[in-house]
Amino acid sequence: MTTIFKDGAFVEEDWVRADPETGAALDGDALVPLSMFLVEPETYLARGGRTAVLIEAGDDSADVLPFLDRLALVAVDFPSFADGRGFSAARILREQAGYKGDIRATGKYILDQVPLAMRCGVSSFEISKPEVLKALKAGEWPEVTKYLQPVGTVEEIPEGTRPWARRSLRDIPVAAE
Repeated sequence: MTTIFKDGAFVEEDWVRADPETGAALDGDALVPLSMFLVEPETYLARGGRTAVLIEAGDDSADVLPFLDRLALVAVDFPSFADGRGFSAARILREQAGYKGDIRATGKYILDQVPLAMRCGVSSFEISKPEVLKALKAGEWPEVTKYLQPVGTVEEIPEGTRPWARRSLRDIPVAAE
């Protein structure tokens, strides 16, 4: 079982990760690396259980676009907290492809990256780091209200005279009526 953080709550899920040895011969819900999935996509999609694809660093997220409506979710790997390719993959899926399903972050992200990943379209998190799990269970939330890069998934306005500086609409005080 794996702990998943979604919509402010924790759930346990049991996805089996496909590897070259198991191939498509998996029972239950399977998380398949994109490189394996693309070799025989119909075989993975036709088996019993739900199928999800894992986009790893270096994969072209556009390769999964023809199959999005048939996948249970798309997982995006963060191989290290210093590797930002997971943010880009999530933005491509959410903003350019218009994917409405679950985009799940996996890997070695840190707590500070959770709200930023959500800004890029990530909707759930597979938690592998105990410190991230502990902080989220304690209610810690490193909210960021000023940004240096606009995204299409969050309502925001320019900050000051620099067009690239943004701030969240939640950061604006509302006048009393």
